[in-house]
Amino acid sequence: MAQVPQPPAVQPKLDAQNLLALFKEKNFTLDEVRTGERPVPRIVLAGLPRDLGKMDSVDDRKQIFVNTMLPLVLLVNEEIERDRARLTALRDSMKGIPADAAKAGGPAAVSVNANVAAAAAVDAPVGGKVVAAAVHTPAPGVAPHGAAEAVPATVTPAGAALSPLDQVWVARLAARYGMDPTRKIDLDALLRRVDVVPVSMALAQAAEESGWGTSRFAQHGNALFGQLTWSEEEKEGITPRNRHPGDTSRFRKFEDLLECVRVYMQNLNTHDAYAQFRATRATLRKQGKPLDTLLLLNTLDKYSELGPVYVKAVRSLIRTNNLRDFDQAVLHNEPEQIVVQVKRAS
Repeated sequence: MAQVPQPPAVQPKLDAQNLLALFKEKNFTLDEVRTGERPVPRIVLAGLPRDLGKMDSVDDRKQIFVNTMLPLVLLVNEEIERDRARLTALRDSMKGIPADAAKAGGPAAVSVNANVAAAAAVDAPVGGKVVAAAVHTPAPGVAPHGAAEAVPATVTPAGAALSPLDQVWVARLAARYGMDPTRKIDLDALLRRVDVVPVSMALAQAAEESGWGTSRFAQHGNALFGQLTWSEEEKEGITPRNRHPGDTSRFRKFEDLLECVRVYMQNLNTHDAYAQFRATRATLRKQGKPLDTLLLLNTLDKYSELGPVYVKAVRSLIRTNNLRDFDQAVLHNEPEQIVVQVKRAS
């Protein structure tokens, strides 16, 4: 009998100390995650506790931050990996490559029916936005909220063109990753975008940009990665207190932390400023090498106006806190997520 997914177990609103107790209760021990002895439980925090910055212990503050962010980063990477696996299989089938072969042939491109492309373009995110975050476990074969798995997979014979259903799926995926679905879609180019972000990089950038989750933007807007918005709608952002005259940018607000992580990865995977990041990552993939966080970090000098100084600070943070230990962390295969509400800053 197929396993029926359970609704998420929702915890009452917790403060920082109670969060530490919850992590202990769930055996979410970072030392054991670092060594690979224990997988990461699917604990989804909607936000960070309001009293995080008031904790006396710096180590406890950092532990709560990493315990909070690690499952979220892995969950979003899991969504991306699911789409990447399907896209890779479709690309290889068009090239006539057996599923277990590692070597690719020539470029594979898809011309999508005009009606399909138009529908995909309508569904495409605007201004880097993605679908709101989900906090539940989907049934097998059903995509998490925000993923491109809305169209069921089909079996495409080796060397054959994509089926209409697969064309729809590819068009929607391309639109979501900033490519024009009305034009011929280069699947190799799309694969360079549909790829994961190293865990240690995401953790370090979030810690650097948010003061380990204690900044006003993190506390009031779930803004952990310094993403800006120029929207005139008040709900879209938080105005910096030291904003320069004439500057209309604000820090973008998010409904929850999972949405923030999704948009951060979407930004790295689509924005022109991070083309070199994607190119370097693709080269590592082609060479069969693991994603090297410190090498990839060198390509993010445009992430901050501080340029190389910012890259140096993030690199130091990674090394000082041994964050690369988490690059091989894996999620627990338990079917349910534990959704945690926290006592938020007012």
